[in-house]
Amino acid sequence: MTYIYAYSNHKTGLSRLRRMAVRYKELQVEGVEVEMLTNDFRAAEAIREYGVPACTTIETILDIDYVAQRGDSLIIDSPEESHGKLEQYVEMFVRVEKIANHCEEVSRFGEKICFVDPLVDRYYMMQKEKPKIPRTLFFYRDSDPKKWIESAAKQWSGLGMELLLGSYFYPKYEETLDEIFGCLHEAESYRECVAYSSKVVTADAQCAYEAQTAGAEVIYLSEEVEACQRERMETLGIRLLDKTDTGALKPLLGA
Repeated sequence: MTYIYAYSNHKTGLSRLRRMAVRYKELQVEGVEVEMLTNDFRAAEAIREYGVPACTTIETILDIDYVAQRGDSLIIDSPEESHGKLEQYVEMFVRVEKIANHCEEVSRFGEKICFVDPLVDRYYMMQKEKPKIPRTLFFYRDSDPKKWIESAAKQWSGLGMELLLGSYFYPKYEETLDEIFGCLHEAESYRECVAYSSKVVTADAQCAYEAQTAGAEVIYLSEEVEACQRERMETLGIRLLDKTDTGALKPLLGA
């Protein structure tokens, strides 16, 4: 059995889950028996939207061996500190792959480090040549605990962006954002909204890759981008914008 552990919760969102759903389906096509592990029930529900029928929830990276057995294989997509567990996993499992979190990440215990971005569901490639809805879709991330959207949107009057809600937004916050944007899309329509919008503005790297693959003009908002990711995005034609410079979005959108 191969287990894929994709870290996701109300603070970090579902990006790793979306990415690892692609890996899950690739392994299934190869005939590998595979099971997905993640951290919360919302993620366990959302995974079905990305072609994975079910997954098992665990608390943290430290609990993988409660499910997986000696001799299994393991793929980890997580930023968590393993507190010595990763070394145990390398000894315990036949193969351990870890998705890189940084450009310069190297193996510490014999695990294989994998640089996978962009890893995008073929669904988006299949929509690349299809007509797009002429709109600017704004997807920040799956969560916004510090209410960054509310504060930044003061600079965006007249841009006419449509907001795609995150999976972990609170209802009262959604009401506030509705007053600001006027047009909201539910989180459950994520794939269709990203695939069929002519322009996408996002602070989620996975969303940026998916939108670009589907044929959208993409602007990626970030406070800091590592050199390898910057080069990768620029090669793909994704425009990068400093997240703190919210006023700079207007000229990029022709406003």
